[in-house]
Amino acid sequence: MPRTPIETVNQKASRSAAAGSAIRVLSLAGATLTTGLVAGVFYAYAVSVSPGLAAQPDASYVATMQAINEKIQNPLFFLSFFGAVLFLLAALAVHLPRPRLGRFWLIALASALYVGGGFLLTVFVNVPLNEALARVALEAFPGELARARAAYEGPWVFWNGVRTVFSFVAFLALVCACLLREDHGLRPVGRNTFS
Repeated sequence: MPRTPIETVNQKASRSAAAGSAIRVLSLAGATLTTGLVAGVFYAYAVSVSPGLAAQPDASYVATMQAINEKIQNPLFFLSFFGAVLFLLAALAVHLPRPRLGRFWLIALASALYVGGGFLLTVFVNVPLNEALARVALEAFPGELARARAAYEGPWVFWNGVRTVFSFVAFLALVCACLLREDHGLRPVGRNTFS
């Protein structure tokens, strides 16, 4: 039996809704995964790398941080660091038509926290500190190495702690968004709301 025009329209609308839902789920999953990875990197620095290096002599500290800062610039880190921004913006964009939902606001919160407190903080604070430390010659006099470390270590550790907190809270907001039903907050049309 051939489909009526209304059935054809309903089927197309159903496929379109399913595709939109899949895109929303995938963008949210990508944002959650990449934000969690970056928050984990920052956390690892805060609880292991920085405390471990704090006990090292100045020359060792400077050499090790220079090596770490050089090696972290790799495709895997960049994929998560920049990918988190792209996935967050994509998730925000595809959830924008549903601004009354709790999921949208959690994604908006996570985007503001990660982009402002994780990504931009890294770009405008931690990276310039890393670049300044990279210019220090390892053969420099001990006093110069001590001054370079003093100018770097305290601010870098502090701002890493800040970006760790912002990124972790962004990750938690995304986990909460994943746990919400997509239609959370909407009443079913044409159905008894008490059922």
